[in-house]
Amino acid sequence: MIEVRGLKKSFGDNEVLKGVDLSVDKGDVVVILGPSGSGKTTILRCINFLEKASEGTMEFDGETFDLSSMNHRDIHRLRMKTAFVFQNYNLFANMTVLRNVEIGLTAARGIGKQEAEETALKMLKKVGLADKKDSYPSQLSGGQQQRVAIARALASNPEVIYFDEPTSALDPELIGEVLAVMRDLANEGMTMVVVTHEMNFARNISNKVLFLEEGTVIEAAPTKQFFEEPKSERAKAFVRMITADRTLSDEK
Repeated sequence: MIEVRGLKKSFGDNEVLKGVDLSVDKGDVVVILGPSGSGKTTILRCINFLEKASEGTMEFDGETFDLSSMNHRDIHRLRMKTAFVFQNYNLFANMTVLRNVEIGLTAARGIGKQEAEETALKMLKKVGLADKKDSYPSQLSGGQQQRVAIARALASNPEVIYFDEPTSALDPELIGEVLAVMRDLANEGMTMVVVTHEMNFARNISNKVLFLEEGTVIEAAPTKQFFEEPKSERAKAFVRMITADRTLSDEK
């Protein structure tokens, strides 16, 4: 479905991505792991054209594109097939929950008001927030706001959803409600690429792991293999560290 090859991105003299490859098949839940500053979010931003890549190609649904020289028409066409869920929700504070979900359908896709509202209500029900349709973002918890953002992403019926650390801005007690929605989507076969620090989600819900450090892919493997039999010494150290952290947490 998606094949990224040789993705590079520099900001001035700072080379953030140094030739990243990424493969996503239909129905995959791919998690991108790695320490802070390794380039995880930059990958998502480049393949959704929020940042212009310095080099690299992407094949999407059988078409191949040069990521460093995409034209506006192709960017728009590919974005119509994808959705992006940000860390900080990116909801419109002056719009109701319902309007936040339907606006992308009416403004960007030309869908009629009634059909857009019906779709928005359906998606809000899917994430358990139909009763909040007339509320404003300021009246919601962070977890609820992020679920609205997921409903907005789903409303466009995307082929793939990119999640950029969707729980990082949440208080610990609110993380579970967002991950539960994402778990349901995975069970339904939604294709997702997720940058996350939530190791339980990565271990139990994803089927592929891309492990990054300093803009380089250290290891790309099926999830079970990555967590149980990592190949590289750096990945082994990472898994040992998170396993130790989980053990300490359990003991507390």
